[in-house]
Amino acid sequence: STVACGSGSTQGIDADLLELAYARARETPGIRSLLVQRHGVLVAEEYFHGSGPDSLDQVWSVTKSVMSILTGIALERGYLTSLDQTLDEFLRPVVDSLPADKGRITLRQLLTMTSGLQWHELDGGDDYDRWVTSGDMVQYAIDRPWASVPGTTFLYNTGAAHLVSAILTEATGMSTLDFASQYLFGPLGITQLDWWTDDRGYYTGGMGVYLRPRDMMKVGEMFLRHGVWHDSQIVNAAWVEETTAPHVMTGNVMPFGPRYGYLWWVGPGQGTAFFFANGFAGQFILVAPDLDLVVVATSAWRGLDWDSAGAQWSAVMDVIVNHVLPAVGD
Repeated sequence: STVACGSGSTQGIDADLLELAYARARETPGIRSLLVQRHGVLVAEEYFHGSGPDSLDQVWSVTKSVMSILTGIALERGYLTSLDQTLDEFLRPVVDSLPADKGRITLRQLLTMTSGLQWHELDGGDDYDRWVTSGDMVQYAIDRPWASVPGTTFLYNTGAAHLVSAILTEATGMSTLDFASQYLFGPLGITQLDWWTDDRGYYTGGMGVYLRPRDMMKVGEMFLRHGVWHDSQIVNAAWVEETTAPHVMTGNVMPFGPRYGYLWWVGPGQGTAFFFANGFAGQFILVAPDLDLVVVATSAWRGLDWDSAGAQWSAVMDVIVNHVLPAVGD
């Protein structure tokens, strides 16, 4: 059922167009939630297919954007000194093998998906499955052959994003979950969550966080407010700007995401600039600063193959970009 938490019209949203967007969502197989928030007011919220406000959703690669936030916090608090720090600095003591050339991969290259490591994932390749079942997800990612010169070419790589979590753990002396709970989730009031770990005990940096949709909304709203939540600066405004700025062209491997920041997608749609966290099969936190708007969606994923997950992702993104955004006035 739709929960209208504020009058859509008073927030400058066309109620009829928004209802059409929700009607479209109801016809979208697999969608589990759609939340629309403007000017800090939750204008509309609806859950589908047995989902509800307290449902924990595996948000898949939205996890990557969480890792980006944690990296900014670690920089601000002095656990990290620079995005030019390397794998060598943090992972040489813990992995079995780190060739010198791989050791020079920087944190910045991991955050922009320009590590240069070969990885077949968005092209339907099997690196993701091989990585998850490898028995050592850190070493598997490091052991990939070179595909390009580091820092030059975007190649989406969940294994490389996982290395950010390993680096964060080694840099802070805390698990990624403990660090997140202290500096991000705790301050945002996010207490119900889950997070996968790898064989070494590192929390997975590329996927594996489970969040409630309303808690995803808190993350988006905090970014919309330049890192501020309830008068607390969670992460500095400069980092929010830098991490959501377009640093590399993606070659449009993801519709609506022609550019990439630091583990955030950056793209226009309906004439509006936005950035978004997104995950397999249709998990989204989309922030449109010029519209003072955040949209969150979650979707079912179990049993979906790559093609059907991609089709569902596109259908949910279509609801957001081509139906919700046009309902929002100036």
